[in-house]
Amino acid sequence: MIVPRTLRHQTGVKASTRASLLINGGIAYFCGLTQAHAAKSVAVAYDAAAGCPSQAEFEAAVEGRGGHFTGPSAPGSAWAIRVSIVQDTAGFRGTLQTTNDDATSALREVHGATCQEVVDALAVVSATALNPGAEVEASPSEPAPKTAPVKTLPPASAAQDEGRLRGSGSTVNEKVPVEAGTLRFDKARPLSLFGGAQLGLLPNTLMPRYDLSLSTTNFVTTPGGKSYVDGVIARIHLSYLGPSTYRTDDASSQVQGFLFALGVCWSPIYDTRGWSALLCSEYGAGWFKIKSKDAQGTQIQDKLQGVGFAGLGVETQYHLGSVFQLGLKLGADVFVNQFGAERPDGSSIFRSSQFSGYGMLGLGVQL
Repeated sequence: MIVPRTLRHQTGVKASTRASLLINGGIAYFCGLTQAHAAKSVAVAYDAAAGCPSQAEFEAAVEGRGGHFTGPSAPGSAWAIRVSIVQDTAGFRGTLQTTNDDATSALREVHGATCQEVVDALAVVSATALNPGAEVEASPSEPAPKTAPVKTLPPASAAQDEGRLRGSGSTVNEKVPVEAGTLRFDKARPLSLFGGAQLGLLPNTLMPRYDLSLSTTNFVTTPGGKSYVDGVIARIHLSYLGPSTYRTDDASSQVQGFLFALGVCWSPIYDTRGWSALLCSEYGAGWFKIKSKDAQGTQIQDKLQGVGFAGLGVETQYHLGSVFQLGLKLGADVFVNQFGAERPDGSSIFRSSQFSGYGMLGLGVQL
């Protein structure tokens, strides 16, 4: 009777001991997980170009500057850091952004000739974000990186000099890399009055010519302050030619005309406070009024004749401040049809040429 009771008692003690060990082990394992979770309190997303330092090297650089990813001095578990480093034409560009339960920081950007310089600069910024109360040094054993740790982008309104736009290129079929920030869109609308002469339209006769033209140039300005001409420059103009008189021994013809044209221009450089150069093509139509008299002054003909034409021209402008501009324009026109004057017997007094050229000076204002 005694032996069985002793065996049952030992068996119960062993079972209790095993249960206690399992429970204690489970509690210890759970506590270990909790401590491990608390230890890794800052999440890091690190994406770098090939050949750059690894994530472990980046974290070591941050730790060396007083920032802590783990332990009681690290921020709360909701903190996260996202780092991206890419290679560009000037070297390497890095961005960093931090988040917590309350807010997400602005995207910070640094540049450097080497990836190591960018990593060093981002490590300084990260250490400051993780340990804002401490004074962070650039490096415990190395000189500060040559690049500035944080690049602050100027506002779009400050990118230009008092509204000055310098279009040194065009965005037509171009891919223009831009940094983070705000794109600015502007228009330049000069209204110009030109005066000069048309040569070759009437035989051996200069015709006075006056043009009133309005063009629109669209600009896009990057956050860094560089401006581009956006697309082609659209233009319309009205032309008045004459009056001019062509004379022969027995007759004379007075000619004047009105032309209307639509055109597009391309500019290799367009400075709204300096020089601009334009290459333009256009097409249009109009009419000429022709009055002919004989040698005694008797009118023998009065008619209107329509014409169509296409033209090419070059133009340069100099902008005098933000309002006025001076211009010089040279061009050539090809007329689809000719016009002329005839005597009562049907013989020709003159026939116009299909090819003619012109030169003009102008004064304009910015609208």
